[in-house]
Amino acid sequence: MTEQIHLDGLLFTRDASVRQVMTGILDTFAIATEISGEMEAALDAVTHRRLDAVIVDWEGAYDPTRVVRAARKSSPNANSTIVAMVSKGSETHALLVGANFMIHKPTDVEHARRCMRAAYGTMLQNRRRAARVAVDLPVVARVADLGPIEARISDLSIGGLALQCTRPLQGNQQVMANFSLPRTNQLIHVTGCVVNANSTGRAGVRFSFVPDEERVVLENWLAAELAKLETAEMPIDAAAQDLS
Repeated sequence: MTEQIHLDGLLFTRDASVRQVMTGILDTFAIATEISGEMEAALDAVTHRRLDAVIVDWEGAYDPTRVVRAARKSSPNANSTIVAMVSKGSETHALLVGANFMIHKPTDVEHARRCMRAAYGTMLQNRRRAARVAVDLPVVARVADLGPIEARISDLSIGGLALQCTRPLQGNQQVMANFSLPRTNQLIHVTGCVVNANSTGRAGVRFSFVPDEERVVLENWLAAELAKLETAEMPIDAAAQDLS
């Protein structure tokens, strides 16, 4: 059986009807989605978390362009797939700001599903190019000036990792960590530097040193994980099947 890929997303809206329609569709595509109607929370997410999908409601008493522009300027999400939920007349503006796909409001379930199906292929392509793998690994990170800190690694690449720490880190702090790769007994030792961090303990670390033999192990593990994206199938929509 082909493994389904699990993706991460943000839905920025204050519209209850949009949340109702999109929640089921996003579940179908195995996109674990944070739903937020608060600007600061949305800006924090697109700046510090790696997101496969950023879905932005273009209507309402807030400025959706701030979220899209912040995503495009951030290192984790400069190439993320952005879906704008627009009303007639705002399509051009959304595309100019940086949206890749559009869902028209009022939101029709079938229309939204078709748009997300098209966007899903782009998300997989971006995952392949980014060469990052989502994980959930406990680790004790040794941080300069702070000592040992309990954390979890949330994604991993050949060049760095993302941490969720029990204490906030600061940019340019040196970090050392040891962790076992999932489904293996391989222990990896890394040293790196914090390149972005926020007050909730999220931090991105760029590797400065990985032992040569362990780097080869990490490269091989990443290659095997990313190969799953090559054979990932489009999720089956049971509701759509019932209608056929």
